[in-house]
Formats: sequence, structure tokens, C-alpha cells
Amino acid sequence: MIPNWMRSTDRYVPPRDGGTFAIRTIQSLGGVMSRLQVQRGQQQGRALPAFWKLLLLLVMLVAVSVLQNRLALMAVTALVLGTLSFWPAKRLWQTLKSALAAAGLTLLLLLPAMLLHPAGASNQLVIVWKVFLSLTMLNMFNRTTQWNEITTALRRLHVPGIFVFTLDLTLKYIVLLGTLICDLLSALQLRAVGRHERKYQSVGGVMGVTFLRSAELSRETYEAMVCRGFTDDYKGL
Repeated sequence: MIPNWMRSTDRYVPPRDGGTFAIRTIQSLGGVMSRLQVQRGQQQGRALPAFWKLLLLLVMLVAVSVLQNRLALMAVTALVLGTLSFWPAKRLWQTLKSALAAAGLTLLLLLPAMLLHPAGASNQLVIVWKVFLSLTMLNMFNRTTQWNEITTALRRLHVPGIFVFTLDLTLKYIVLLGTLICDLLSALQLRAVGRHERKYQSVGGVMGVTFLRSAELSRETYEAMVCRGFTDDYKGL
């Protein structure tokens, strides 16, 4: 006869603890940073070079900021929204989400002035309108241009090489360290089943390892620059 305790099914449910929020928060941040490594453009076929897109963006931003004619602003809005109408729905929402959030925050900040001086409310709404347009165009440029193309375009605009070099390295190591954080947290979760009283210390250990790795990468980059005789002439990745 088989004992009853051998016939029963064991169902182990790990108890909840207080460190879950911290781990999920850092993991989500690491996931957002690691997405930079898979950035790809939306355009298909022969795309407009990043240099000309950057020039067009700068001209449009200056034009939107100085325009006073409502019809001209409506024409720019129609052009931007007409371009977005050809985008997939998912990418469209991702592009407009931050622009709408910025416009909503601007409206919230200007709301007291609109209530105290109703005569100037139309001018305040134009500011909100311009903020929405500017952020939308920036998001469109960001989502249709890869980071290495952006830095190359900046170099062609005669932006100082040390600035472009710093920007390139920053983006590169955000990806590397973000991926490292995700890997460390995944390993921590696989090894910490159930209640773990020192989970906050484990999160601190993850951040410590990330800091040490960043310092090591910084030292290796500096030594490589010295060995190769790096000068200020940097054309981008």
C-alpha cells in the first residue's frame, strides 16, 4: 500500500516579500535602456539621409517656434499628422504618447494664467499647440533615425568631435550596462525563490557590480584611446 502522503500533490507557492517592487523597478529600467540596441527606422525603401532629416527638423522647429500665423501652424500640423497617418498604429501611439503628455503638462502649468487672464487664453493654447508639434517632430526623427546616423549627422554639421564622441559612448554604454542589469536581475530571481529577507541588499549588490563594470569599461576605453593616439577628430560610429 502506498502511503497517503505519497499520493498528495505538493503545491509550493512562494510567499510575497517586500523586495519585489525594487527588483521589478530596476528590471524595467534596465529593459528600457537595453531597447536602444534594437532601434531601427520606420522608413522603407530609399530613406532620406539623416543629415538632411536633421536639417529639416531644425528648420521646422525654428519655424514652429516663431510662427504667429494660425493658418501656417495648421499647415504644419496637417503635414505632420499626414505623415504619421502612414505609420503603424503601435508606433503611432508610441510617438504621440510623450507629445500628448508634454502638451498636457504645459496646459496644466498655463491653466492658472488662463483662468486669471481669460483674454490671453488663446495665446496660451498656441503655446500648448507648439509644444505638441515640436515633441511630435522630435519623436518622428528619433524613431526614423538610428543613433549612429544621428551622431554622424551632428559631425557633418561641424558639432565639436568631443561632444559627438561623448554622446556615442554614452549611448553605447547605456545599452551595455542596461543589458548587464537585466542579466544580473534575472540570475538573482532564479536563485531567490520564496521569501528572501536580504533582497534589498541583493539589489544593492547588483548596482555595485554595475558600477564596478562601468568603471572597468571606462578604464579600458581610456587605455584603448591612449594606445591608438586618439585625437579630437571623431566622425561617428
